[in-house]
Amino acid sequence: MYGYWFYSIVYETIDATGNPTQASGVVAYPRVDWPDIPNQAFPILSYQHGTVIKKDEVTSQAGVWILPALIAGYGYVYIEPDYLGLGISDGLHPYHIKELYGSDVIDMLRAVKQFSNENSQFQINDQLFLAGYSEGGYATMATHQIIERDYIDEFNITASFPMAGAYDMSGIMTDIMLDYTAYGEPYYFPYVLFSFCDNYPSTLDSVGNYLLPEYADALSELFDGMHSGGEINDVMPSIPITIMKPDSINTFENNINHPLRLALQENNLYDWTPLGTMHIIHGIADELVPFENAQLAFDYFIQNGAENVSLVPIPENLGGHQDAAPFALLGAFQIAEDLKI
Repeated sequence: MYGYWFYSIVYETIDATGNPTQASGVVAYPRVDWPDIPNQAFPILSYQHGTVIKKDEVTSQAGVWILPALIAGYGYVYIEPDYLGLGISDGLHPYHIKELYGSDVIDMLRAVKQFSNENSQFQINDQLFLAGYSEGGYATMATHQIIERDYIDEFNITASFPMAGAYDMSGIMTDIMLDYTAYGEPYYFPYVLFSFCDNYPSTLDSVGNYLLPEYADALSELFDGMHSGGEINDVMPSIPITIMKPDSINTFENNINHPLRLALQENNLYDWTPLGTMHIIHGIADELVPFENAQLAFDYFIQNGAENVSLVPIPENLGGHQDAAPFALLGAFQIAEDLKI
């Protein structure tokens, strides 16, 4: 085990309009002065965090937690982007907008490589691991896809570990939200709606055109980056769809070309062909992001000819979305350890 250094960093990336903007994140890397192992280079492990809505609840603002200490201590350069709209970044976080996860993570990888080149304290080797849980699972798969699509000459993914992600936004996840049943984290639904309306202004109406007036007003004040998911849940009904205007629901359900449906389809992540090694890890008993997301993605990948993809189910008895997370993370770490050089 190594000691480690831990830094909050600010780097340049692009926003939803393609313009330069600043984003933040953290990097933790092994202390090669303790023990003293000169000229040792380490792999990068980029961890994409789960759902956060309050800007200061990300690691760069909240401080050290166990994961960067553990990962850096085992000999990795650990990075964790805050994502656009969180940390020091302005605006609303583009929740489940796949292209912006890719550009954000890729630009942070570049920033950390530059930091290493300018810093004699640590070196990076050619290995790159991507991992994330829940929203981070989605962000991990998005980053894997975008690297192989656009930056395969720049980055070589050793392995990725998308865990508990919502890869079928327009199908499985939409059906859950349209169902008149209670949902464990009701704020996820308006988070997606606010994000998509913010990122598709030319095709989607404003949030107020979809929501009942009492919810439109209350939620607009809460999606300012200063309130937590728990605070938003306090004003949400347990059945998320009941915040919608009935005519908005009917229009969406009856129009296969509804602009919101098309935007959701654009951010699905299952119909492509991963080239590099990918281990899709998901809890069978996940009540928030159903296991069917992982099964669908895996089935499509195999059908499309992927040869290096595996599906790793977390047994039902290990719990739902939150309880299964430590087991998923430990499983991913053990596989990474076997691959690490």
